[in-house]
Amino acid sequence: MGPQRSAWRKPLLYIAVASLSCILFFHLTSLDAGAARSLPILGALPGDLPGYWMRFILSFSLLGIVPALAALLFRERPAALGLSLKVPLLKKPWFWLLVPLAAGIGALGALSPDLAAYYPYSRDLIQRVRETGFSSFFLHFAAYAILYYLPWEFFFRGFLLLPFAFQAEPILSPASKKPTAEKSLPSAMAALVFFQTIPSTMLHFGHPLSELLSAIPAGIFFGFLAWKTKSIFPGFFLHAAIGFGTDLFIVLSQAGYLG
Repeated sequence: MGPQRSAWRKPLLYIAVASLSCILFFHLTSLDAGAARSLPILGALPGDLPGYWMRFILSFSLLGIVPALAALLFRERPAALGLSLKVPLLKKPWFWLLVPLAAGIGALGALSPDLAAYYPYSRDLIQRVRETGFSSFFLHFAAYAILYYLPWEFFFRGFLLLPFAFQAEPILSPASKKPTAEKSLPSAMAALVFFQTIPSTMLHFGHPLSELLSAIPAGIFFGFLAWKTKSIFPGFFLHAAIGFGTDLFIVLSQAGYLG
């Protein structure tokens, strides 16, 4: 196989895996609650927990494990997928001040009646918090962060962005001494950031319109942040904080803690 043809193998496989994962995730999470209740083990859980855990299992497997296996075929380094905590930004105190700010943005978003009716993914969580306290909420958020937000950031900002950014930068950087390199690198990076924003936005189909529209600038921002830091973790912390603020405000208000 010639070098030009072999260069197509990685993008072709990654796009195929990403497309299949997105299609399956969207389809399977769109099924009604009865489908989850018909499954072994999950179906034995009470209330809306079968659909709740089905969503998390699907996100962890289709957005996390499956693309990770594809990356292993090409012997991607963890750092090339953004799996690195050695990020100067994470050592800046001002960055960690952004985390509660992001949670506040999420709480403001929860003022939307549509969002307040859609989240949290387990509506029974509100009743459990009312009856047993906040241990249920923090268990919910731990699962949300690890099984949903982490694979989400890995899939879109790691798997679909950073490996190609690392490949393109040496070729298109001004140090390569190519006459068009200075203009080509920003254009190529912008294209990669915008590209991963498309599927990350499309997976919000069926969500409230306000969230669907905000997914566009959010996808661009988190993609740009991943490219500049070469890590998915700054975006992960901020994205998870937004979700934390949204769910916490909804649970507090609907469980009667805010009057």
